[in-house]
Amino acid sequence: MIRKFKLILTLFLLIPLKSHALTEQNKQQLYVGCYQNSKQYLGADKAKSYCQCTVDKLSMKFSDEELDAVLKQKPEDIYKDTEFASKFCEMKIQE
Repeated sequence: MIRKFKLILTLFLLIPLKSHALTEQNKQQLYVGCYQNSKQYLGADKAKSYCQCTVDKLSMKFSDEELDAVLKQKPEDIYKDTEFASKFCEMKIQE
């Protein structure tokens, strides 16, 4: 099941974003991409919590420019740089 979350996070982070990743518009795009991919695995309520948590955690760690740089990497590097958010939020929704 954790592998699915990792895949979900990687997939929604690969969605093309305009200019800076953490503008309100791009936060919304990240959330929507995450939600669309994760609701089939988590259900609607857990997907909402998971995706909001993930976007919030990424926003706390990365500036707009830093997250843009992360998202331009290879998928395995994106995963390495963002797995802290995925792992934290996985545990949070299981509480």
